[in-house]
Amino acid sequence: MGNFNFFEYHTLISNDNVLLSYKGPLTDILLAEFSRDIRDKLKEDKRAGKKVFAIFMELAQNVLYYSKEVNLFGNNDKVGTLVILDIGDAYKVITGNMVYKTSLPLLIEKCEMVNSLDRDALREYKRELRSAPSEGESRGAGIGLVQAALTADNHLEMIVQELQGEHAFFVLGVLVEK
Repeated sequence: MGNFNFFEYHTLISNDNVLLSYKGPLTDILLAEFSRDIRDKLKEDKRAGKKVFAIFMELAQNVLYYSKEVNLFGNNDKVGTLVILDIGDAYKVITGNMVYKTSLPLLIEKCEMVNSLDRDALREYKRELRSAPSEGESRGAGIGLVQAALTADNHLEMIVQELQGEHAFFVLGVLVEK
């Protein structure tokens, strides 16, 4: 197994603070199942639970629409990673997926733009994006990113790891205060 420690991995994903951890192909059916699990696990914390659910759906749809990794054994479903953590006074929704390196500058620019705006400016930016034409493969011109930041009332956190070849791995996280 090389340097992979299964028991360390199992311990990590079995921690009580991991509410959801998934890596694999995404489908609308799986998202519906995850949604039901999220609602069930967070039913005691309705306000934050609704926010976590809404943000999870926005970010998971980004993976579903834009991941460049596909499941070659099934229906070529897009592949990504979805994580929800309970970190004490907040929840953290994290998604990760492969993207083209050529898409990174625009993606990073959109996230930085969202992070540079206050709440009122984000609302105005969202209105502008709704009437703007789509850019390239974008289905919503970044409206989901704006909505995630508005819903969380927090910044987007992004991490990029360049991979060999034409791909990079893009990780997006949003903190939701309880």
